[in-house]
Amino acid sequence: MEENKSVVLQLKNVWKLYAMGEAPVKALRGLDLEIRAGEFVALMGPSGSGKSTLMHLLGALDQPSEGEVRFENEEISRLDENQLAELRGRKVGFIFQTFNLVPTLTALENVELPMIFQNVSRANRRSRAQTLLERVSLGERLHHQPSQLSGGEQQRVAIARALANHPEIILADEPTGNLDTESGEKILRLLKDLNAEGKTIVLVTHNPEAAAYASRIIRLKDGHRIEDLSNPKIS
Repeated sequence: MEENKSVVLQLKNVWKLYAMGEAPVKALRGLDLEIRAGEFVALMGPSGSGKSTLMHLLGALDQPSEGEVRFENEEISRLDENQLAELRGRKVGFIFQTFNLVPTLTALENVELPMIFQNVSRANRRSRAQTLLERVSLGERLHHQPSQLSGGEQQRVAIARALANHPEIILADEPTGNLDTESGEKILRLLKDLNAEGKTIVLVTHNPEAAAYASRIIRLKDGHRIEDLSNPKIS
């Protein structure tokens, strides 16, 4: 962990409860956590450990039941939905296991989409979308729809889309879960390259081989952090 870097994401005594039947499910239980600028953090744990819930809180997609979530020292629970949407649009890039591409749009149009909501001009967003797709080696596939792309190619479109608005933080939830080994490795190398350029990366994974790309590995169990270690192969 680079102690000289500023804290960009912070949880203080965070609980997250879901109402399911008579007894609430405690997805997170008094979690404390700091993530610093430029870190590459892997969140690991079995199903039900709380790692995806944590990802949603870090990305301002959900709010804690108790405790504080701070983004660049701003407590996001105090923000309304419009402010949260603006924060997500400007500061965070999301990558999901299921790609979440719009099936009727081309690769180029999918990457342009987040920039529309930030009022980027058509010419500028088209130029940036093309540059990003070329960056992920899809310059020849600009006008293909998702159904015409392989799983690995769709995930690379999703990464290009995540970068559209120059986010400081990339949150990747099982981004290689639906991919073959070779395609998954390409995605992880892309994330590693982005981290080397200064992006903060938070990767949710159950795969130790994927976590090995991170410089810090946090293990969760039953909503608790049970391990938080620097990766000796990276550090």
